[in-house]
Amino acid sequence: MDIHSHRPLFRRLVALALLLPLSVGSLQAQGAATSDTVRLTLDSCLSYAFGHNVTVQTALLQREAAASALTAARLSFTPSLSASVGEDITIFGGTTSANTSYGVGGSLVLFNGLQQVNNLRQSKVEQRRSDLAVDKSRNDIATEIVSACLDIMANSERLGYLRELQSTSQEQAEDGAAKMRAGSILESDWLMLDASSRKAACDVDNARLAIDAAAARLRVLLNLPGRVPIAIEALAADTALMALPSLDEVIRRASETLPDLQMADLAVQKAEYDLRMARGGYAPSLGLNAYASYFGGESYRTDASGMIVTNGGINTTLSMALSIPIVNRGNTRTRVAQAKLSLQQAQLDVDNTRQELVRTIEERYNTLCQARNTYAAARLMQQANEATLRVYQAKYNAGTVSTVELVQQQERYLTAVNDYVQSKYSCLLSQKILEIYTGAGL
Repeated sequence: MDIHSHRPLFRRLVALALLLPLSVGSLQAQGAATSDTVRLTLDSCLSYAFGHNVTVQTALLQREAAASALTAARLSFTPSLSASVGEDITIFGGTTSANTSYGVGGSLVLFNGLQQVNNLRQSKVEQRRSDLAVDKSRNDIATEIVSACLDIMANSERLGYLRELQSTSQEQAEDGAAKMRAGSILESDWLMLDASSRKAACDVDNARLAIDAAAARLRVLLNLPGRVPIAIEALAADTALMALPSLDEVIRRASETLPDLQMADLAVQKAEYDLRMARGGYAPSLGLNAYASYFGGESYRTDASGMIVTNGGINTTLSMALSIPIVNRGNTRTRVAQAKLSLQQAQLDVDNTRQELVRTIEERYNTLCQARNTYAAARLMQQANEATLRVYQAKYNAGTVSTVELVQQQERYLTAVNDYVQSKYSCLLSQKILEIYTGAGL
């Protein structure tokens, strides 16, 4: 289970986006108007997604629905009012009569087992839960965006190494072809150099395709139209090996900032109000009704005496009704039993959420520690293999090492580069996710 949200982090990101040189609000128009690549930072991607991502927008609509439900719960305490106008014409035999009436009526619930009170409290809980759901949706998207952006950064950095190796391999293949024609190397050596050059070109193409795939995933997350070309700027500094707080400190921060525990507690409160409303079905209800009407008079015509008019008047009615439930086929009892079960389940979910939170943080923390160790070793290995490759290239040019040895060293260097880039950005991804969980930079 991925658990993540922190509202202050989002506020900082949104504030940061206002200072960015790129106008994120005009991003769609810019992409539609030009084929130039739009360069973005990780922070600008997050800020833009919080305002345009479909998942986030859906959560915002649900929050508006919760606000409307809260307004309706408040209005349930006010009386209902209605007006009526009537005009009756009756023709019976030789007599025609007509009468006009106007009326205004209202009703007010005085007591119904505190159903309205508990419904209002439950609506407030749901409003708060919808606020947290927006934060959680933003964090869900933030994790995916961080992953997509780091994929682009990783393959872009890897592409730089691959292009350099491709250039070197191509030069070696061209030089090897000349040497083969001169008879200084065997054809098998040239074939080895040519195959190495072709593989380097294939690796470059595959890295470009990997960047395109991550960019396509990012466009969906940002809800960008069409195939707007985008590029992600590299991080300003390598923070993969900066100091880490203790695991206990990370768990404490996450417990205070993540919405999941709060949402679980709110689910318990909502279930409690459901139970109270269900029990309210046993209580009597008391209502007040008032009605006032004006009878405009009646007129009728007869063949013998002509028109006869009866004067109108005002009628008022005030009533109070008490309803006591006696038998309702066990519906109230069933509803109470179901509400009790829902409350018990909500309480169990709180404990489960707390355990899942601790487990998730521990796993993420341990994964980060392992990634840091792997990255530190891979960085040294990449540097060592790069230095060794330079020596082998110089020896090959001097004719002291064979083509096979050179190609083998190039393969070892390529493996070291792949391990280095993968471990670096795996470390950064784990770190960024923990930053989201805790709401503070690690």
